[in-house]
Amino acid sequence: MLTAVGKSVDFSVLDHNSYVDYIHSFATVNDRRYLSNRKTIKTIVQLGYRTTKIPYTELEYEKRRDIALQSIRPKMVGLSSFGSFLPAENQDPVLLEFKRRELPNLNKYLSTIIFTSYVHTDGSEISGYLDLDMSWRNALQEALKHTDWKGVFEGRHRLKPMSHHLSYWNPRYGMLKYTESDNFLIIHDHQYGLMFMHKGDHKKISLGGQHNQYSKNAKRTMVYSPKYGYVVFYDHVVRKKV
Repeated sequence: MLTAVGKSVDFSVLDHNSYVDYIHSFATVNDRRYLSNRKTIKTIVQLGYRTTKIPYTELEYEKRRDIALQSIRPKMVGLSSFGSFLPAENQDPVLLEFKRRELPNLNKYLSTIIFTSYVHTDGSEISGYLDLDMSWRNALQEALKHTDWKGVFEGRHRLKPMSHHLSYWNPRYGMLKYTESDNFLIIHDHQYGLMFMHKGDHKKISLGGQHNQYSKNAKRTMVYSPKYGYVVFYDHVVRKKV
């Protein structure tokens, strides 16, 4: 832990993919053997019976994680932050989550996939998975068919799945397409279905939300906003860069 005036950076929180993983890291072998109820284990740990210090609350854990992510690679020289264009009065939960992930993704510490959908005025819907880091870099380079992320944060533009994203599903036209990104390969697993594998550390990301051997490779978070509906975030802490 690094200590500074008024605050400290605890990098140990980055060793865990979720608050639940963090809490259960304090549990003993006997806890797992004799206390089958996960809530009981959580309560015992949170009361400080398994460590010399009181573990962080969930809110404290998330704050510590954010501080650690920003501190390990604070900024990329020469790159602007699209999140800086988000007006202070705009508290859209999905946009706030985008902003929180931007620098960690651009710094290649975090690699985030999102699932999002868009409903046209005629009622037809398109949906897909996209690589946030690649999407932001394409916008910075003004690549062909890039997302206008400045407009997204300013509220002038709506993020929509596009045919070159990791996956794209347009049932109206019977179009289903998969495209590998800068960071991820497409995998069709006979047991788990559609998966993505990070090109750098070869960790596989499962998408269904069920607990399995790949669940620890990404933290899955579902966020709702009136504008975007439900957006699912898959945050993978990168062990080896692409």
